[in-house]
Amino acid sequence: MTATLPATCEGLGSIDESVHGAWIATAAEFAQLGAEWDGLFQRANPENIFLSFGWMSTWWKHFGKGQLAVIAVRDATGRLVAVAPFHVARSSAGLGARRLGFLADEHVGSDYLNVLADARFGEAAVEEIARMLFAHHRLWDYIELRDTADSPLMAALTARLLSRGMCVFETTRRACRYIPLPPTFEKYLASIGASLRANYRRRWRALQHEHQGACLAISDAAGLERHFPTLIALHRMRFAERAEESAFLAAGVPEFHSEAMRVLAAEGFVRLFVLTAGGEAVAALYGFAVGQTFQFYQCGMHTGWLRQGVGQVLIGNAIEHSIAGGQGTFDFLRGDESYKAQWADSCHENVTLRFFDQRPASVAALWSLRISGALHSAAHSVRTRLAIGADVGRPILAAAAFLGGSGRLKAGCGQNCPPHKG
Repeated sequence: MTATLPATCEGLGSIDESVHGAWIATAAEFAQLGAEWDGLFQRANPENIFLSFGWMSTWWKHFGKGQLAVIAVRDATGRLVAVAPFHVARSSAGLGARRLGFLADEHVGSDYLNVLADARFGEAAVEEIARMLFAHHRLWDYIELRDTADSPLMAALTARLLSRGMCVFETTRRACRYIPLPPTFEKYLASIGASLRANYRRRWRALQHEHQGACLAISDAAGLERHFPTLIALHRMRFAERAEESAFLAAGVPEFHSEAMRVLAAEGFVRLFVLTAGGEAVAALYGFAVGQTFQFYQCGMHTGWLRQGVGQVLIGNAIEHSIAGGQGTFDFLRGDESYKAQWADSCHENVTLRFFDQRPASVAALWSLRISGALHSAAHSVRTRLAIGADVGRPILAAAAFLGGSGRLKAGCGQNCPPHKG
């Protein structure tokens, strides 16, 4: 199935002045970028915590493997005008091929990953990033850009890679629901469903009148340090009650978040909302206020208070606080949980793109990933049919037909890549 590019390149700023890139491969060089990266983050204003140096450098410290491959683009005066935050690591599904991808693209649920660029230099920066990628093509076998934003910058980079003979395949999309916030909370409440509105008001009044309910909005470093363990404990309690695993509690992830919280709190980005009732914390919500956007990252609830709708009450309070704080968007980030659709009817999408060229290692990675995807799909189909007691022979036979492709062709190829069935 053939489709057009992920977004128009229109609106991507350009400038006539020359730019030049540097390939950052050592931890020392990476650390030295910190202050300049922070300055670029403020100028580019992506309203996305996942592109900040604090988030990405903390991820590399805790989860980084392989080799840094950050491309730093500077203008003629030496000022940093763009960063392509890449790394190279061995792929577990692609015959050990060397995968070039974004920093922070595993374990921690980063959304809208992208190139960070000063809008005035966008077009020139993307051209230089593509040039640098091919100048260092001996270091990687294929490119996989996970959970990237459907944006002019990504459309431009995709176009540059295609023009150099690569093929691109789209593998997954994730919905990210969000609320364009009105000027007042009452106006927002008037826009949602009558049942949700009534339930929120009733439950919040009951918590206040019967249990001395209160919502704490915490942004100072000392308060965050004191209450962050409460978030983790409530999240752990909720998932233990459901007998489910949470990626937020996976090995190394709480330690990453504890450090990232401290780093980002020092820059004023972190927000923690804690709902108290009956003298104890009954729910907590963790997120980031970046520019005009609040990004709702994680939450936890006391299982003994679920009937009182503490999760719903806390989300409503966080939305109200965000409006009062001047935010224009409340972003629920990835996930298809039903409660998000109740609060938000607008949606962004993340997309994962894979790029391959004609080098033998790249072609081998492409076919290995196709086969791996086919086997995964067949196994999932077998499990589903076993669960409902259906015939399990058909998925096995279907797997052979599926081996021709995993994912769909997203755009044309610059050369004749191996055939793909979509």
